[in-house]
Amino acid sequence: MKNIFFYTFTSLFATVLVSCQNPSGDPSLASPIYPMNLHVAESVPIQVLRQGEVIEIVNSTADDYGNTTLWVNQRFSAPLSHISAGSTYRFDLHNLRDAYGEQFNAGGIWRTDEQTKLIIAELQIDEVNPLVGLVVINGD
Repeated sequence: MKNIFFYTFTSLFATVLVSCQNPSGDPSLASPIYPMNLHVAESVPIQVLRQGEVIEIVNSTADDYGNTTLWVNQRFSAPLSHISAGSTYRFDLHNLRDAYGEQFNAGGIWRTDEQTKLIIAELQIDEVNPLVGLVVINGD
């Protein structure tokens, strides 16, 4: 009787433990590797405000940024459409992926892990120009 209880408990515990983990990456959703050679230490007055699982990118410059790539924490990226000068762009953090296809842990009601902090955000204009550093406000 003890053995049946032990095996049942062990199986149940293992099932719960495995089901509460983030799924591994999906290579078909992988993004490129972070272009470290384009990184610079400067930033422009474009603010990134985190509101839970969504960020608002407030372009307070006089420049338009069209068809760029958003980089977060020098690991996760996603393409962005046009961000006009003086406009605000809303972006769902669940759309960010890394080079292995793993999703940014944006949090949410069903997440068991602590959400990933947003530390650094950058825009990649193309493969040649330096990345454009953004000002992250409230990255928690």
